[in-house]
Amino acid sequence: MNTLNIGIVGFGHVVLNAHLPILRVLKGVKIKWVLDPDPKEAGLLNHLNISRLSSIDELQDFPETDIVLLTSPYGSRPPIFNSMRGMVKGIYCEKPFAKSVSEHIQITKDYPEHSFAVGYQRRSLGNVNIVKNIIADNIFGPLKEVKCEYGYHNISSGSFHSNFELSGGGVLFESGVHWIDSMLYSINPLDIEKQTANVIYHDKLDIHTDASFSIKLEDGREINCDIMISHLKETADKITYIFEDVSVDLYLYSENDPPVVIPNKNNNKTYEVNNFLSEVLPNTSLGQGAIFWKDYIDSYVNKRVSYTNASQSILTTKTIEQIYNS
Repeated sequence: MNTLNIGIVGFGHVVLNAHLPILRVLKGVKIKWVLDPDPKEAGLLNHLNISRLSSIDELQDFPETDIVLLTSPYGSRPPIFNSMRGMVKGIYCEKPFAKSVSEHIQITKDYPEHSFAVGYQRRSLGNVNIVKNIIADNIFGPLKEVKCEYGYHNISSGSFHSNFELSGGGVLFESGVHWIDSMLYSINPLDIEKQTANVIYHDKLDIHTDASFSIKLEDGREINCDIMISHLKETADKITYIFEDVSVDLYLYSENDPPVVIPNKNNNKTYEVNNFLSEVLPNTSLGQGAIFWKDYIDSYVNKRVSYTNASQSILTTKTIEQIYNS
């Protein structure tokens, strides 16, 4: 495989603590440039011999760019997408990605399906894939219902997260989307439709969502899905998959914890599930990122659609759109 040249737009926390360490050791890729008008770590770029761009217009000086990692805030991206169109072969876009299905399709339509990734990296976690295998292999029988809860009480301030024009939304769009995407990825449904939704806003930013959806499964059945993403209420911070005789709890942000099985008729007993895969790996933030990047690169090089690609998260975007349109 020829070396893939990577450009990075944005050089903030998520790049410094996740993408940069991964890409520096990933075989077959080379970081050629970083676009950030005022990066705090300019010295690091110089040390690593990575070119620094001050404007997306300078992309024309790097015609050999294969993939662009886009990490800038949601609201800053439209002119960047426009400038990159026809200039690069692939894009890896950090979440949050799109607020409507039409926007999702508009952004990706000029790229081959295998070449455009969205950074829903928790899809690669070991515990998420254990649950996915449980459902796909019908280990506990048909899935009957699912509940997704996540929240925290502090509301970010002093950063783009508190700026609606940049962030595009509140806790649902910034963090809750990971939970919704992981839930849908593990279930692999045909479709999802909103039944009810209540959203509370503060300064245009959503701070509480309580919604009910109907999920259509591949076997034709429809099951209920309850979602609560909140700054205001206590949440269980887990995804619960309900079967006939047991419930399975997935603690998404506890990467090292295997799913917990709870018998419905005797919930004083619990069991950890760790034998559906040889190991519960990856089980760290960097580990999930490394696997996700490897799988995306494999998808890109071999022109094969994978779970990393934007086309595979349309239902996540649809869920967000239907909630915001309540």
